Amino acid sequence: MRKSTPVFLAIIIFLGPALFAGLSRQIVTYDLKARLVPDEKKIEGQEVLTWLNDSDMPVSELQFHLYLNAFKNNRTTFMKESGGSHRGFKLDKENWGFITVKNIRIQDGADLTPSMTFIQPDDGNSDDQTVMKVGLPTPVKPREKITLVIEFTSKMPKVFARSGFVGDFFMVGQWFPKIGVFQDGAWNCHQYHSTTEFFADFGVFKVDITAPEKFVVGATGKRIAEKKNADGTKTYTHYQEDVHDFAWTVCPDFIEFKEKYTLDDPRVETEMILLVHRAHIKQKDRYAQALRNGLEFYSKSYGAYPYETITLVDPAPGAMAAGGMEYPTLFTADTITWLPKGVRLPEMVTIHEFGHGYWYGMVGSNEFEEAWLDEGINTYSEIKAMTKYYGEDRSMLDIGGIKVGSVAYNRISVIGSGRFDPIVKNSWQYISRGSYALNVYSKAGLMLLTLERWLGEDVMSRIMKAYFERWKFRHPTTKDFVQVAEEVSGTDLSWFFNQVLTSPDKLDYAISNLKAVEIEEAEGIFDGQTNEPKKEAKAGDKPKPAPKMYRNEVTVARYGEWIFPQDILIVFENGEKVRQTWDGKDRWTRFIYTKNTKVVSAEVDPEHKIVLDANYANNSRILGLKRPAVVKVALGFMKWFQGLLSFVSL
Repeated sequence: MRKSTPVFLAIIIFLGPALFAGLSRQIVTYDLKARLVPDEKKIEGQEVLTWLNDSDMPVSELQFHLYLNAFKNNRTTFMKESGGSHRGFKLDKENWGFITVKNIRIQDGADLTPSMTFIQPDDGNSDDQTVMKVGLPTPVKPREKITLVIEFTSKMPKVFARSGFVGDFFMVGQWFPKIGVFQDGAWNCHQYHSTTEFFADFGVFKVDITAPEKFVVGATGKRIAEKKNADGTKTYTHYQEDVHDFAWTVCPDFIEFKEKYTLDDPRVETEMILLVHRAHIKQKDRYAQALRNGLEFYSKSYGAYPYETITLVDPAPGAMAAGGMEYPTLFTADTITWLPKGVRLPEMVTIHEFGHGYWYGMVGSNEFEEAWLDEGINTYSEIKAMTKYYGEDRSMLDIGGIKVGSVAYNRISVIGSGRFDPIVKNSWQYISRGSYALNVYSKAGLMLLTLERWLGEDVMSRIMKAYFERWKFRHPTTKDFVQVAEEVSGTDLSWFFNQVLTSPDKLDYAISNLKAVEIEEAEGIFDGQTNEPKKEAKAGDKPKPAPKMYRNEVTVARYGEWIFPQDILIVFENGEKVRQTWDGKDRWTRFIYTKNTKVVSAEVDPEHKIVLDANYANNSRILGLKRPAVVKVALGFMKWFQGLLSFVSL
């Protein structure tokens, strides 16, 4: 492979600080060259990496992610944790994936190859080679840069856990040695776990991709050049600033569609690029409209989409394990050839994965340690977008008279949820993948929707816009989100966040008992006097019957550990309605009414503001009526439907 282009490096060296004047603090600059060898399912790569030490201390070693080594053998941490299965798909053991660093050196300096060492900072698994460190002969001083030249080979697995190949389709993600994040005096460079995604610094990427001419190529960023080569290949050059990753895809069966997208308020000008596999061509219009909806919703709700391109990749049939994944300015969608329009899988996945361009792409959350800041915020955003464009009660499913909305779809996860893990936790330390998904996706999303309905939609809108504006192109933490929420709302929200983020419990309030007992006429001795029952009326008398009186009792219980103020609506037989409030702190409270009418029903949270409540089925009670069997049937169907979508989309 030919040497790296000196012009690009000269720009880095001579422009110096002027180069770091983009939207982000550009810590890294990558000049990558990738040559696809289709028959061998591998990529020959060269990487010229410039890294800025943005800390106040000298750095004597560098650490790198080698994500593809997660698929190197059955004893890696990823494979041990997953059992070789991810989203229901198993790794093909005849097609392992790995990355081999052939050599690494300081440009015009020392060879660092002999110092390469695999480390396992999370679990000490000596068979895991997803993190590499190299020692430096001289530490990188604060505010200084170092440029490395790395030669590597990446062998792609058969599509598994977001990356790989099926036939001539290649989804090339996490394919190059990626430097970790140096913060707080140490390297943040975790191993690749079955429930973790990614974390990296912002910077500049220039990537040359060489592939056989028959392939259609898509990649992060804008294509700035392409040329035909004498060997029947073409080289495509993509460039993008202010991103922290780079992914690409090739397939001869892609049909490329391009469309200019503009929005006036806020101002957005970008190019939508759809790479749709010819087997799914009938889904093209659904993809396109969903992407337009995503661009509009996220831009208006949080801030203008700033990049010149956004690329949607439709994986080939048989490559669904690559679907539903986000990268900067590029994401993979999901569909099935025969999927009817009422099953809104393509729409949901398109909006969700595009949305990650905000909460993972621009707001650079640490998905290893606080995944909810991406997945949870994006689930909340997806719920609102799907509801807006496809209907509150049918945004996920609308077919044959069966309708399911996004809120109901996500609520199924929290019904009967366990008490093992909180929302905020290192992603690899949840008891199971199910617990991880429950907490960082659905529970976190519903938490934010509950907060919105408590504070008001306008206040929550201002919170989200302020959070995005303040933390875009930076690395926020949970503490930063809470600070923005309290600052914008002018409210101490510690009582809320301290529970829902750090406690592994749930919120569940119920009408535990409802009764109306007729009050009999007084009989017996009262204050020394005997109260005799009334004598029967004589014939011909027309006495007025005394009105019946009832002792009505409404008992409200807290079944979960989380505390949340409650509204209670109580309805009586004569049509009278009474509203009560309760701080929700005790385990139970009881409201008693002596009236000449009976209570007929009671309900906590009648407007369903608290969507985080684990069990709506016990929120209301009608006097003398038991929970019908149809509720169990409906819950069973909803769980099946959620399982179907989770299988192909999370």
